[in-house]
Amino acid sequence: MDNQEVRLTLEQVNRYEVCKRLLDGDITNKEAAKGLRLSVRQVQRIKRRIEQQGAKGVIHGNTGREPPNKSPQPVRDRVLKLAEKEYADYNFSHLADTLAEEHNIVLSDETLRLWLRPQGHGRPVRRRGKHRRRRKRKAREGQMLFLDGSPHQWFGPEKPACCLILASDDATGKPLWGKFQAEEDRDGCFEVCYHLFSRFGLPASFYLDRASQFITTRHGGLHVKQGPDTQKTHFEIAMDRLAIGLSFANSPQARGRGERLNGTFQDRLVAELAHKGITECREATKYLNKQFIPKYCRWFGKEPREPEPLWRPVPAGLELKTVLCAKYTRTVANDNTVSFQGTTYQLYPPNSCYHLVRAKLEVQQWFNGSVHFYHQHYGQISSRALPRDEESTQ
Repeated sequence: MDNQEVRLTLEQVNRYEVCKRLLDGDITNKEAAKGLRLSVRQVQRIKRRIEQQGAKGVIHGNTGREPPNKSPQPVRDRVLKLAEKEYADYNFSHLADTLAEEHNIVLSDETLRLWLRPQGHGRPVRRRGKHRRRRKRKAREGQMLFLDGSPHQWFGPEKPACCLILASDDATGKPLWGKFQAEEDRDGCFEVCYHLFSRFGLPASFYLDRASQFITTRHGGLHVKQGPDTQKTHFEIAMDRLAIGLSFANSPQARGRGERLNGTFQDRLVAELAHKGITECREATKYLNKQFIPKYCRWFGKEPREPEPLWRPVPAGLELKTVLCAKYTRTVANDNTVSFQGTTYQLYPPNSCYHLVRAKLEVQQWFNGSVHFYHQHYGQISSRALPRDEESTQ
């Protein structure tokens, strides 16, 4: 066969020349294998093919053939169209999960990367910080939860940033319940806890950052060791009442799993909210808890090492809103009124007593903003907020 009739790559030419020297007896199989960075058996196979086919023998038999598992061109065209229009903000892993679930197209992350990178899709890989030792997950669901606020432009770069307050489980990696609102605060955390406890029960503990709604920052600041006499926050008081332990991290890295979950949400959830056209907190909270979290748990939730969960039932007869709230003490005035945060409330004593003058009441400010009054013996006291003009006549 005329060797010049065969078009070879540079690598194939090198293989052919080395194998010709091998056939001529100038070098051994072992020397040829070392020069070509192949095994001796591979060199022997190539040598036999060259003896039979000439220069064409260095060309692999699968060259030019389409692999049997290659995706049909219509599927590829459809994926490219979906990625360009509907899922432009989805990363490769998120897109692969969504295509399988919503379009019954099963592709690997790497396949999508090979298809879409040349089209300009994809984001640069985030660089990791310095190495830290991984903490072992808790063994049981409900043994330790994260509760954290994640400020971000959840509705796109044109919209102002807001905060997602999210509770998640350490043992399973599952998000449990979340709420979007303008910024992280005490009442938002109480509301998330209310829905969380109502649905799952009471956990054994929380692992929290040192935000002011969780732990006091007074008495000299965080650099001063907080002792037993330090005034507790309303959140700490509520968790004490429910016998839920609290641990506080000294850095975001110490709560790495919770932080990574927030990062994943900032990628996937932002893309899905944009895809659904959701641009306000109430609708986003509904979508998050009814659609996104169940789907996320199916995709990424892990089985705990021990199957028996540690959730405790809410005590019978306990109204969670009376615990998950801010509590203050006020003294009733001579006209059976109480002033609280700039508003005067007219109290209506129960039938068993004539008045509440000079009585000490517990004022509860619930997470929904409502104010309630409780007496040690008479329980909840009915009240009415007085208008400004009516306050001045009292």
